[in-house]
Amino acid sequence: MKAIFPDIDGVIATPASVRKNYVLGRTPENQLYDSVALMYVGRLVELTGAIVVLASTWREDLDTIDPYLRAIIDNLCHQLEAVGAPISDVTPRLPGGDRSAEIGAWLDAHPCEAWAIIDDLARFEERPEVCGRHLVLIEDSEGIRHQHFLRALDALS
Repeated sequence: MKAIFPDIDGVIATPASVRKNYVLGRTPENQLYDSVALMYVGRLVELTGAIVVLASTWREDLDTIDPYLRAIIDNLCHQLEAVGAPISDVTPRLPGGDRSAEIGAWLDAHPCEAWAIIDDLARFEERPEVCGRHLVLIEDSEGIRHQHFLRALDALS
């Protein structure tokens, strides 16, 4: 099995997509996400057969009953599904654990031959062994671009 662990804010929901939504008058429950980033996530799934495992704090709202939050999450899921990258699972919530601990716990329970972690913040100190060449760190919340795609593809190969 192969897995992609994308963050959402800064990686798929970028400052550029936020500005675009503002200009278009789109509300959070029908916002557009960064189309380039979505395309690259879809290509990673298509080329590698990887599953998408949500490691973002957004996973905490996947089972919400709040109608507003539910609409936001459904919109995200729909846009990921539209590019062939549906969310297959989520990392566990570990009190006090950083993102590497949560991804590490998921990997402990689901051994993978390869994985890619795509994030815009360095929060991977507890389990550095899950990072290494698997971490594609995006600077300045620019979203997934070609160079990040290539690094993630390499991590998944």
